[in-house]
Amino acid sequence: MSQKKRKVFSIEEKSHVIWRLENGESNSEIAKECGVSHSTISTIWKNRDKIKVLFENNSLKLKRAGKSEHKVVDALLTWFKHQWANNVPISGPILQQKANDFARLMGKENFKCSSSWVQRFRARHNIVAGKVCGEAAGVPEGVSEEWLSHKWPALCEGYTPEEIFNADETGLFYNLTPDKTLKFKGEECKGGNLSKTRITVLVAANMTGSCKRKLWVIGKSKKTRCFKNIQSLPVTYENNSRSWMTSQIFEKLLRSWDAELKSGGNKILLLVDNCPAHPKVSNLKCIKLVFLPPNVTSVLQPMDQGVIKALKTQYRKLQVLQMIQNIENSKDTKSLSVLDAILMISEAWEKVTQTTIANCFRHAGFKDLSPSQAEDDDDIPLARMIQSTDEDDNVPLAELVAQLQRSTATGQRIEIEEFIGIDDSVAVCALATEEQILAEAESNNHNTNDENEDHQDPEEQFQPTTISEALNAITVLQKFNDFNTDDTLTLRSMKRKMQKIFETGLKKTD
Repeated sequence: MSQKKRKVFSIEEKSHVIWRLENGESNSEIAKECGVSHSTISTIWKNRDKIKVLFENNSLKLKRAGKSEHKVVDALLTWFKHQWANNVPISGPILQQKANDFARLMGKENFKCSSSWVQRFRARHNIVAGKVCGEAAGVPEGVSEEWLSHKWPALCEGYTPEEIFNADETGLFYNLTPDKTLKFKGEECKGGNLSKTRITVLVAANMTGSCKRKLWVIGKSKKTRCFKNIQSLPVTYENNSRSWMTSQIFEKLLRSWDAELKSGGNKILLLVDNCPAHPKVSNLKCIKLVFLPPNVTSVLQPMDQGVIKALKTQYRKLQVLQMIQNIENSKDTKSLSVLDAILMISEAWEKVTQTTIANCFRHAGFKDLSPSQAEDDDDIPLARMIQSTDEDDNVPLAELVAQLQRSTATGQRIEIEEFIGIDDSVAVCALATEEQILAEAESNNHNTNDENEDHQDPEEQFQPTTISEALNAITVLQKFNDFNTDDTLTLRSMKRKMQKIFETGLKKTD
């Protein structure tokens, strides 16, 4: 009887198996398709956290995941990604010298990097030789028109408007109230120092506005008190000490998106700007990453043409509306928690219309030439292009702010545009120093130690909602008579679920 040949999966193959398991496919089905035993698939699932880290670090050719002898590897890889993202040419000798520099900073006096060490490092992390084409810092007049006319048609060939996406980050002071706007006016925020309650939001949508990606939100803490008992969030949440986008987070998000597209047999073209946190991610199977020319974000970036402004307008409306409701119900108007901000920004994203997104792409010059989009919009004012088309959303932000001022007897004049865009220039990323790279590599090595940390910002006051409070809220909603039959059935279903949780808690207490 011939013995069955043992199959060895690459990191990329293992990552795809994990993705399939996370999306509900059975162990037996995957094992049968791959020609391996159930225990092999179970072992991959058991080691999923380690495999995900290797996949995100682009260690795709490895068959086995051994431990690095030195932390120099992590620091050097992080540094390389920062340089590559900024079009800095890197050669073998430069890598060799930089590895020795990091070893010296770490106090590893016995470490001496050789050319063979660099070759193994490059093979391990799939770094191949190639020429990096640097771009001039200044942009001549007309570069955006030149790029759209001559380069863009070739770049987007083979992709439909539904398959062309743009993604961009924005900072958000989620606790900034209208009366505090003047305090921030004219001040420069470096790293979020002027407000401890800030997050970074990555917004992405396709050219027609028919697909809005779930928002990516970056906060400071991995686990805050407000996340206690929360099973899932309406956004993808990441964290670092400055609430910034980093090259590691960006690559992680891209690889996750790429795996999702691969499973569905889809492909996209993704437009991003040349910020330091956007590295050139290799080995993407279904995402074609295209970088916009430098220094033209305000002209060519569709998200910056009004999508982000529309998102922030909707967020500020929800924020002010919540403040008014708290005053009318005689409730304490304490600061919002990160969870409050996440729920609000997610709801605000739902309110940004498909028409707004499509108009902003066209305003940036990315025009769908199909008959349905043939109308010339060059003369349409941008304010009208991002106007909400939601019939239920008919109360302007200015009117809500005026009502809030009447309720709080605030007499100062508030500029609505400043209230909406006060955080538009907040830093969302930065070039990293060698010390920051070392700290970043160190935090990556110890990220599992933070799983149970219970962080809370000094400005954030939060008390978790109890089961009793949730049940009472549903009971109050059931007495509200402006619901249709489907709404009533949904409330009943929610109440039954909450009652089961409540009863389970009572049994545990007994």
